[in-house]
Amino acid sequence: MMSNMTLYIIANPHAGNKNASTIVGQIQELYHTEDISVFYTEQKDDEKKQVINILRSFKESDHLMIIGGDGTLSKVMTYLPQHIPCAYYPVGSGNDFARALKIPNLKETLTAIQTERLKEINCFIYDKGLILNSLDLGFAAYVVWKASNSKIKNILNRYRLGKITYIVIAIKSLLHSSKVQVLVEGETGQQIKLNDLYFFALANNTYFGGGITIWPKASALTAELDMVYAKGYTFLKRLSILLSLVFKRHTTSKSIKHQTFKAMTVYFPKNSLIEIDGEIVELDQISLKCQKRYLYM
Repeated sequence: MMSNMTLYIIANPHAGNKNASTIVGQIQELYHTEDISVFYTEQKDDEKKQVINILRSFKESDHLMIIGGDGTLSKVMTYLPQHIPCAYYPVGSGNDFARALKIPNLKETLTAIQTERLKEINCFIYDKGLILNSLDLGFAAYVVWKASNSKIKNILNRYRLGKITYIVIAIKSLLHSSKVQVLVEGETGQQIKLNDLYFFALANNTYFGGGITIWPKASALTAELDMVYAKGYTFLKRLSILLSLVFKRHTTSKSIKHQTFKAMTVYFPKNSLIEIDGEIVELDQISLKCQKRYLYM
């Protein structure tokens, strides 16, 4: 074992079906190239503390691996210096970011660390954090908010069926006619006011909600955010939007609209329900610009 090198692991024991510690055990059996130091998140939003703890002793020759859901990865990258790459092994209930990027299996990920094999990705940063997967407003944020407080989701996660929770709540959302509005300002200063929206998303990735497509070509490999939105005045219109999302009819749907931005500012009404990478946040506005990051894969 090369004692002058350390693989640091930040693991979320509460993610998905709560098997992060099992994965850590497998890594300790498989990976003997360097010392292994494990930091478990102990409570919600604990990622900042764990990153600070690791950076106290982290050397240029060391490596970092994240075990958790997409939200865990997003929070770690918020506090991790831009120049430090990391590996990611998904154990969340949705794993949408991993699904789109085709994150390799555990052995291949460990090989990527050992051989320093990196892939460049893009995220979009703002003053309080970053968007790795998506920002959602309207029905999608409602679904995430309801799912995060769902006892049924915790039960289904044990059987790797957590994404069913999202589908059930999405169907229930058809009965809600609440509408949202935003003011969007693009990189050239042009402004777009969008009213009476049932669905609004800024996608840095293809999927959300455990595999539902936000936009087919949205990708963290491009330096663009895909803005996807739709109005849903009636129950049938909302049903049409939901079916278009589930069955990937985005480009043929008359209701779903799409634009891309390299940088943007979005203004929200007060008390808007906003979700970023699986977490509910409070924002009046958000200014986003692209930042390059690197993953071992």
